[in-house]
Amino acid sequence: MPRTKTFKKKNPNRNKSGNPKRDRDSHRPGERGNYASIPSENALYERFYKESAVVPDEEWDDFWGALKRTLPTTFRFTGSRGHALSTLKALQDIHVPHLQGIVWDGQQVDPPKAFPWYPDNLAWGLAVGKSTIRRCPPFKKFQNYLVAETTVGNISRQEAVSMIPPLLMDIESHHTVLDMCAAPGSKTAQLVEMIHSGEEAAVVNAAAGPGEENPTKDGERGGRALGLVIANDADYKRSHMLIHQTKRLNSPNLIVTNHDATMYPSLIISGPDETTKQYIKFDRILADVPCTGDGTARKNHSVWKDWNPHNAFNLHNIQIRILIRGLQMLKVGGRLVYSTCSMNPIENEAVVQAAIDRCGGLGKVEIVDVSDRLPELQRRPGIKGGWKVMDKDQTWYSNFDEVLKNEEEKKNRATRITRSMFPTETEKSDEDPSRIPLERCIRVYPHLQDTGGFFITVLEKKEEIRHIKPEEPKEKQIPANANAQPQRNTSDDVQSETVTLPAAVDVLEPESKSTPPPPSSPGKRKLDSPAPAPAVKKLKVESSEPTLIPDASSADPTIIPDATTDPTIITPTSEPTSTETPKPFDFRGKTKKSGPPPEEPFKFLPHDHPVLQLIYNFYGLSPRFPRTCFMVRNAEALPVRAIYFTSHLAKRILEANEGRGVKFVHCGVKAFMKQDVQSPEVCPWRIQSEGLSIVAPWIGPDRIVHATKKETVHALLKELFPKVGNTEEDKVAMEIDGRKSIDEIEHQVRDLGMGCCILKVWRTEGEFDEDMILPLWKSRHSCNLMLPKDERKYGDATEAV
Repeated sequence: MPRTKTFKKKNPNRNKSGNPKRDRDSHRPGERGNYASIPSENALYERFYKESAVVPDEEWDDFWGALKRTLPTTFRFTGSRGHALSTLKALQDIHVPHLQGIVWDGQQVDPPKAFPWYPDNLAWGLAVGKSTIRRCPPFKKFQNYLVAETTVGNISRQEAVSMIPPLLMDIESHHTVLDMCAAPGSKTAQLVEMIHSGEEAAVVNAAAGPGEENPTKDGERGGRALGLVIANDADYKRSHMLIHQTKRLNSPNLIVTNHDATMYPSLIISGPDETTKQYIKFDRILADVPCTGDGTARKNHSVWKDWNPHNAFNLHNIQIRILIRGLQMLKVGGRLVYSTCSMNPIENEAVVQAAIDRCGGLGKVEIVDVSDRLPELQRRPGIKGGWKVMDKDQTWYSNFDEVLKNEEEKKNRATRITRSMFPTETEKSDEDPSRIPLERCIRVYPHLQDTGGFFITVLEKKEEIRHIKPEEPKEKQIPANANAQPQRNTSDDVQSETVTLPAAVDVLEPESKSTPPPPSSPGKRKLDSPAPAPAVKKLKVESSEPTLIPDASSADPTIIPDATTDPTIITPTSEPTSTETPKPFDFRGKTKKSGPPPEEPFKFLPHDHPVLQLIYNFYGLSPRFPRTCFMVRNAEALPVRAIYFTSHLAKRILEANEGRGVKFVHCGVKAFMKQDVQSPEVCPWRIQSEGLSIVAPWIGPDRIVHATKKETVHALLKELFPKVGNTEEDKVAMEIDGRKSIDEIEHQVRDLGMGCCILKVWRTEGEFDEDMILPLWKSRHSCNLMLPKDERKYGDATEAV
């Protein structure tokens, strides 16, 4: 039986010395607001979900009680499966035992526990309040561990329900994946990890074994994954937050774009010499759309303060447009996962049924039954029908006809409430083949497994979608009399009951300043910005003119089987053209610039570039290393400061879409950085730590230093530029000062020429549990680990190494 450890709670009004704390805000006028001052009460929020019967009556008390409790701290282990399992072992062997049997403030505190539904126990939760974590010494130490591991990329702090959608996508390493609304990037990181599954062993085998690959030919991959993840976000600042979140994975198979997801451009994949343009289709798409976020009340306290039913009205049509655009770009047989952190049927089942109907019904798109997936995950089925819509005056409506009954109010109400918000499958029998089986959707409620609220639907595309029913304008929803037929809106560029969607948007015009991008979900992580922002991001869409998906009926997509063997490619019969009137050029130059700054272009280096030849020769890179995917970020294509490495498919997309207005924000991993050197004979291009895992398997033996002892690694971590070639007097002085020795590698480093090399630390019983690779710089009389400050600082601890 574990020993109980009792810790006394400190006085929160006293500092570490026991003296009264100084009131830092005493000189400021007014009261400083904080989440603790926001009560977990909202009568309208409670009434809405109680009367809508979204949660069964017998579960209501548990549901409402769970919503008021603080959300547990949750995290998952990242990286390759082997690395994640080794990090998990350190948690289980070192940290969890010290958190057993702790009593704080008279209460037993539970240690962190693994989620039973997440594969390989790689996701964990800690149901401990923030005050306990900050003040209880063992949990404070554990918190420091989480922060440090998150900084170096071994752990991702992510809400439990947010981890579910990628697990239902069945991603394989050759898939092309699109994340339409990706920021802040926690789900994108999961997608990238899935693309690289099993890659480490494949690269090692490719580097070691004989083969016939030609490294100067596009398409030769050296064992690397063929797949690609394109992560998009409509907000420029949030797209850079997305880059920061995914950068720790060091993936060359990632592109980040900055576009409105409702009008995401189709991407050309064909080369410049091909007469027919070919556009990429995606194997998997994740549409984690902007939503009201009312399922995040446990962590987002502004929900209690600001929630009202009208919030969902503003987002409903945007969510449908995003879902339809995603289905349009999906490959036949591909899978799209639609998700929100809302529990409102208007944002969930209503969106799914409307999108399927407008795409042509169940013959084109079907809901996949995933009830057998993640069996340990407790869930509820989607709502089959019968939900009602509450207007902002708290009036309930069961169908759209009820909205139109009151002649005085119908015009005002119908500008907010649309026909697509109401259920269409309620009266259909289960045997009706046209009934959309909304019960196949997944609803996760807070009281089931101590999580947030979430909604997930898995869709599969059965046939190519060539025509989309137009979005019904709000003014057309109000007939002049009961028998009147809806009239065509002359302002809409729609010729019939169906509108043909574009296979691609070839020429992208600048987005109008008057059309804001879809808002990010309040359930997603906020940007750390000094500018004030509303707690719940809303988008006003009460205009009488709806925003339709762009019409380009001349671009009817037709699959040509003989055009290519690449399953990700679709070829249109004709090229769509822009229907927008070009704006006149302002020769005075007084037009105020708006929008984000232009990104530096991506320019690829020829495989025989002199700088690359210098790098190949200095590091003894294997002749089988792929050499056609090195690039730089400047218009002149000059390797000035950094050289990046990316995948072949990413290269094809970047080159084919150059000059089309596609807003590429990020691609590639920094492989080499230019360094000031002491001699012209030294290669000035050092291996960047981000690209170490890509380059290291292919480096020749002359630039590799081998180590097996912790003492050696500790000495390199603690001391900057330890001397090579120590005398006996130097060794005595080091022993007196308590400095560790690098005797194990000293003779290897001494014989090396100056410049960058790598330190290979081998797994050894009693020393290291797994192999490691670290970048090392050799100077005339010393050497130094080229590690970021955070990794070097954390490495001081024995358990870190």
